[in-house]
Amino acid sequence: MKYKSILPLTFIFAIACSEADKQAELSQLTAERDEINAKIETLRDEIAAERGEMLPSVIKYVELEKVSPQLFQHFVRIQGTVTSDNNIMVPAQASGLVKRIYVKEGEQVRKGQLLAELDGAIYERNLEELKTNLDLARTLFERQERLWKQKIGSEVQYLQAKTNKQSLENRLASVEEQYRLTKFIAPISGTVDQIKLKEGEATAAGLGGIRVVQLSNLKIEAMLSEKNIDNVHVGDSVTVELPMLEKTFASTIRSVSQVIDPKNRTFPIEISVPDRFKMIKPNMLTVLTINDYHNSEAITIPLRVLQNTGTEHFIFTAESDSKANIYIVKKRTIKAGLYNSTVIEILDGLQPGENVVTVGFQDLTHGQQVALSRTQENKQ
Repeated sequence: MKYKSILPLTFIFAIACSEADKQAELSQLTAERDEINAKIETLRDEIAAERGEMLPSVIKYVELEKVSPQLFQHFVRIQGTVTSDNNIMVPAQASGLVKRIYVKEGEQVRKGQLLAELDGAIYERNLEELKTNLDLARTLFERQERLWKQKIGSEVQYLQAKTNKQSLENRLASVEEQYRLTKFIAPISGTVDQIKLKEGEATAAGLGGIRVVQLSNLKIEAMLSEKNIDNVHVGDSVTVELPMLEKTFASTIRSVSQVIDPKNRTFPIEISVPDRFKMIKPNMLTVLTINDYHNSEAITIPLRVLQNTGTEHFIFTAESDSKANIYIVKKRTIKAGLYNSTVIEILDGLQPGENVVTVGFQDLTHGQQVALSRTQENKQ
C-alpha cells in the first residue's frame, strides 16, 4: 500500500519539474531576443549617424500614398416601385346585377375574351323586337322602292318607308351598344389579378370590376432630385435590388423625364425589367443604385484622411527631405468634390505624384518631420 501512494506523488513532482524547466528556458530565450533586437536598433542608429541620417529623438511614423489619376464613380441610391402600363381595372360600364363571372383570379386570358356579364335580359328582348320590326321595315321599303322606280305610288310613301327603316336601324344599333356595355371584355392579354364582382350582386357604372395585368411588360418607376437631371441619361446602367426576394439584377434606364415636379423638386425615371424575372410583381419595392457621375482621370484620396475646420477642407502631404526616410509635412487646403464609400474626388489643391499622409495623419502640424513606418519601408 505504501508503494502505491508514493508512485503518483513521484509522477506529479516530475511533471512539475519539467514545466518549470520549460518556463525558465522560455524566459531565457525571450531575454536573448530582446537583447538582440536592442543591438540591431543600436547598430542601425550608429550606421545612420555615420551617414548623417540620424533621426530626431522624437519622430512620428506615417504611411504615404502617391496620388495618381484613376477612375472615380459616384452612385445615388433611391427607392423605386414596380409598375405596369398594362395593369388595367376593367370597370362596369352599366348598372345592373352580375349575371355570371367566367374567369378566376390567376387565370390567363386573351384580349377580347369575355370575363363576366351583367343581366341583360331587357336588352335581349328589345333586340329581338327591334330585329323583327326591322325585317318588316326593310321588306316594305324594298317593295316601295321598286314601285317608286316604276312611277307607281307617291314620293311620300317611299320616303316614309325609307325613314322608318333607317330609324329602326339606328334604334337597333343603340340597343346593341347598350347590351354590349353589360359585358366585361379583356382589353389586353394577361393574368386576372383581382375580381371585385360577385354573381347576383348589383354593381354600378364606373365601379371597378376585374383587374387584368400583363406581367411581361413591367417597369420600375422612381423619382430623382432635380440636381441629377443632367447626370442621368437613357441607357445608363442601374443595379436593382429586390429586398423582399433577396435578388439583385442589372438593368438600364429606359426613360428620363425633363419636367421637374414643382411640389417636391424631383423628376421621374423608368427602369426596364427583363422578362426572365417572373418572380417580380407589380407594386414591389426596389432599391436602385444609379451611376450618376464618373471621371476616368480623377484625383482621389481615401475619404478617411480628409479633415475640415468647419470653413475649409485640408489634408497633409509629405515632401522628402535631404535625409533618408525623413519627410516634411505640408498642410494642404483642397477643394473636395463628390465621394463614395471609400474615396473622395479632389477638384483643386492636389497634383498627381504628390504624397498624401494616409496613416498617422492625426495631430500632425505644418512643417513637422516624419518618417516612414517600418511596415511601409518593408513594402518598399
